[in-house]
Amino acid sequence: MGFKDILVHFDSTPASGVRLRLGLTLARRFGARICGVHVVPDPDVPPYFKPSAVKHIADIYRKNAHEAAVRAEAKFRAATKKFDVVTAWESFGGDMAQLLAERARFSDLLLVGQFDSENPPTISAFSLPEKVVIDAGTPILVVPTRGAHDEVGRHILITWDGSREAARAVRDAMPLLQASEHVSLLSIDPDNQGHLHLPANIASLQGHLALHGVSTEHAEAASGGAGTTEVLLAQATAIGADLLVMGAYGHPRFLEFMLGGTTQTLLEKTPIPILMSH
Repeated sequence: MGFKDILVHFDSTPASGVRLRLGLTLARRFGARICGVHVVPDPDVPPYFKPSAVKHIADIYRKNAHEAAVRAEAKFRAATKKFDVVTAWESFGGDMAQLLAERARFSDLLLVGQFDSENPPTISAFSLPEKVVIDAGTPILVVPTRGAHDEVGRHILITWDGSREAARAVRDAMPLLQASEHVSLLSIDPDNQGHLHLPANIASLQGHLALHGVSTEHAEAASGGAGTTEVLLAQATAIGADLLVMGAYGHPRFLEFMLGGTTQTLLEKTPIPILMSH
């Protein structure tokens, strides 16, 4: 069991290099093919341009996007040529989230970047990971834009609430869990989770993971006056986790989660990669 077909959302920004290095590490670990996927966005001309200038501006945007795609492919091929892994490159034009989700359906794992306020929404939209993971049916690995993340999975923190989405994330992360040195389970405000029946729920999960050779430790935390993101990241830092595993909720619950700011804040602030599944 393992990841055999890994996709990396790749563009011409420095953050692409961060997630590609992690993708290459995983490809070598699991003997997988790694494919760089680039999306050329449709030109989105701001409304403040005169109608007579829209076509000209759109043509400039298209030219710039094409040049960026050429740079991205050259960067990808240069970065992967020295590694003994099977590689591929694909480029599409259109809606970024939609195309990544569609392409991810024929892969085992997709690496995307976290929200990066320094880049325009056509490159880095805060909702990109959520949209992709909901529509793809494939786990995604959200990689921070900065820092070194060449290795993940030494100590994994699973955020567990007993939901279907969380269970799916655990199953999707199984290759990494089985190779991990430490796996921790965290339940935040468990008494407020209507589908989380402690301790039977946790005991069942731990027993299931044990059958797969994964031993775990469980902890509970109360959010109190702090936000869920702060509690989660504080726990991850305290135990030295290098990967979060969590479920991504579907529409209406996930929208409620997002409107509360938790998802956006988490994807902005996380210093470690997050594996998300729906």
